[in-house]
Amino acid sequence: MTGSVSRGASAPGVGEGDEVGEGIHVIDEPAAAIDALALLAEELAPSIALREREGTAPFDEVARLRATGILPALVPRELGGGGLDWVTVFRALRPVIRVDGGLGHVFAYHFVNSWRLQLNENQGVIEALQRQLAAEHLFWGGAGNPRDAGLQLTPAPGGFTVAGRKFFATGAQVSDRVTASGTRVDTGEKLAIIIDSTQPGVVHHDDWSNIGQRLSASGSVSFEGAFVPDAHVLGFGEQAGPRYKPFASLSILLFQLAMNHLHVGIAEGALATAAEYVRTTTRPWSTSGVERAVDDPYIRELLGELTAATRAADALTWRGTELLAAAAEQRWELGDAERGEVAVEIAAGKVVTTKTVLDVTSRLFELTGARATGESYGFDRFWRNARTITLHDPVAYKAQEVGDHALTGAYPTPSGYS
Repeated sequence: MTGSVSRGASAPGVGEGDEVGEGIHVIDEPAAAIDALALLAEELAPSIALREREGTAPFDEVARLRATGILPALVPRELGGGGLDWVTVFRALRPVIRVDGGLGHVFAYHFVNSWRLQLNENQGVIEALQRQLAAEHLFWGGAGNPRDAGLQLTPAPGGFTVAGRKFFATGAQVSDRVTASGTRVDTGEKLAIIIDSTQPGVVHHDDWSNIGQRLSASGSVSFEGAFVPDAHVLGFGEQAGPRYKPFASLSILLFQLAMNHLHVGIAEGALATAAEYVRTTTRPWSTSGVERAVDDPYIRELLGELTAATRAADALTWRGTELLAAAAEQRWELGDAERGEVAVEIAAGKVVTTKTVLDVTSRLFELTGARATGESYGFDRFWRNARTITLHDPVAYKAQEVGDHALTGAYPTPSGYS
């Protein structure tokens, strides 16, 4: 899983000139979205342990997601999209996350990165990009890791050239477009931009080889003179300063909320897998006094405790989802206090879901027994995915934010992670 790929027309995925979305119907009903991804998850499940061991970029899985017609789900209907909401999208994604957290991650980031177009100033550019997304069913990745050096934008006829490298660019390798930001070398102004990730100047290093989230396509990407036309410049791209607006900073909270859904979905997948294994395969312990593993009081108690904790984490996550959806509806009228309440709720969810998913996935084998550690089952992927995704940013700082609010009423300061 190492090397460099400059995607062009002959590379995997969609190149310029392809009829990307031809013949694909846009999903515009909540039930249809939920059913489509539930079916996709069911189809992916039998081979997921093998695919996870391979760990290659999920080009095929993204193509199958595209074919469902759900990619434009969050684009307004008047622009050709599905006009659906975040509650529907996250509900639809959950079955995929339960099957594999890495796939759930890259799929969720498509929706986050494509929706965040709306948080910028240039309305004409935004609407044109949304129309194209809906018409061509484009898949979106991101190249915005705030801990990396910023990209440099050099003015060129009709736009800018982009230079720099971003690590942990989830979804970029399998995408048609990436959301990013860069700094003009002539003025120092930071701009939000959209980059065609299939052009030769975009080099995907195919270097994601971590222990978990192996199907998330989270490797690094370099921009070597890639071109961004003026029609892909979204406008001002700072998170602070005199031009800061709370609405424009919602993308950070949305990324954090997506993490909470990933945590809960991974825990749910681990519990469902464990329960099925206990029902069909686990043998009762010799001194248990029962004939079936499902009657073992220790298994019943542990599964009950882990399920209860997961359901509590799930409830807190949906509470954060509802608050964020309501905040997004206020758009540019959103205030700092309303934004702060969403941030605290999502931070609280991050604390609880992190503890829960690590506990569930590490104790899965206490339910299933030693035979379940066989490599062919691939049950260790739940813990590896959980351990990897929960390190996205230190959860201790989220606990601190919740504690500060409880003590002083302070809200988290908007940043690259809060």
